[in-house]
Amino acid sequence: MNVPPPPPYPPPRPSPGGTRKVVFAVAAGLLLAAAVAVNGLLFFGMAFAGDSCGTSAGTARFCDDSGVWMLVAMFGPTVALAAAVITVVLGAVRVRRPWSALVLGVLVYATGPALALFTVFG
Repeated sequence: MNVPPPPPYPPPRPSPGGTRKVVFAVAAGLLLAAAVAVNGLLFFGMAFAGDSCGTSAGTARFCDDSGVWMLVAMFGPTVALAAAVITVVLGAVRVRRPWSALVLGVLVYATGPALALFTVFG
C-alpha cells in the first residue's frame, strides 16, 4: 500500500496591485498625519490670533465685529481636511483612481490653511 503524496499546493500569489495598495495607504496615512499636525498648529495659532485686534497689527477682515472671519480662520482647515478625506476615499473606492484622488485631496486640503492664513495676514 504505497500511496503517493498529494501534489504540493502552489504558493499563494499576491493579489495584483497589492504592493501599490500598501504604498498608497502608507502615503495617504502620512499625508493625513501631517495634515492633522498642521491643523493642530493652525487651530492653536488661530485661538490667539484675535489678541492683535486691538492693535495696528490686526487686519480689518479678521478683526471685524461679526467674528465670522475668525471662525473661518479657525475651523476652515478642519472643514477642508474633512472634504479632502471624503475626496480621497470616494476617488479611490468609487472611481478607482487612488493617486489622482490623493493629489486632488491634497489640493482640496490646501485651500483650508491658505484661507486661514489669508484671513489673518490679509
